[in-house]
Amino acid sequence: MRYDVLLLSLALDLVAMAVLTYAIYFRRHHRRDLTLGFMGVNIGLFAVASFVSTKPLGLAFGIGLFALLSVIRLRSTQITQEEIGYYFVAIVVGLVAGLSPEDHWAATVTLVVVLVGVMYVADHPVLLRGYERRMVRLKRVYHDDDELRAALEAKLAGTVLNVYVLETDYAQKTTRVDVRFRPDPPGTARTRTRRSTQPGGDGARIPAPATTSRPGDGQHPVPAPPGRPSPAATTTVAPARPPAADAPPPATDAPPPAADAPLPHDPPDEMRLDVDDRWELP
Repeated sequence: MRYDVLLLSLALDLVAMAVLTYAIYFRRHHRRDLTLGFMGVNIGLFAVASFVSTKPLGLAFGIGLFALLSVIRLRSTQITQEEIGYYFVAIVVGLVAGLSPEDHWAATVTLVVVLVGVMYVADHPVLLRGYERRMVRLKRVYHDDDELRAALEAKLAGTVLNVYVLETDYAQKTTRVDVRFRPDPPGTARTRTRRSTQPGGDGARIPAPATTSRPGDGQHPVPAPPGRPSPAATTTVAPARPPAADAPPPATDAPPPAADAPLPHDPPDEMRLDVDDRWELP
């Protein structure tokens, strides 16, 4: 490869990677450590491909190239599927720019532009907007799919499209799921529903039972009895006020007890011992 062609290939590679890494990836995902990984992998493969492009390619070169790519461990840290796609595009851009033949320069430029353009369109925020994916751990074991979907929709405030149960722990009473959902628009109120279990029902969802409050305490809602409407308001009992210090005692119509009347706790007559009946020793 001539020196001027090498410089043009290097300039094409650096411009394409700058656009892909900093103008597209970092502005959308904001992960700085992977920008260095993309640039390092790309420029390394470009150097290797440019060095070996002066000799005819054979089977040994292909085996050695795959061995070099196997050194890159994508499982060292947790990355998403979008970031894996950026990794492979960075690798391919380095190989295409490094192995570009002198008489096919237009094809090289076209391939690099197509690779960067596809990533720009495929990862655009406007495309497939409103679809999200979450890994959720619930503190309960669910055996009904409809009940599981209703619980997830109440927690995520959205419409569940797909849900995959990844793990069910009966000892810890937990369920780990992979949820694909579409969030509700801002300001949308969602009502929790339950599935009808009445015999002969069609399985349609009905609203949850109304709740009322205990008299005098609005902090503890209790379910309303079945078949009765929920009260419109909660009756509050006011606490009794203590009497004033100078207030007269309340009047009663009952007569006062007689002086010689026995008290309820007095013993019978045969068990009484008067003071005069006691013996005195000289």
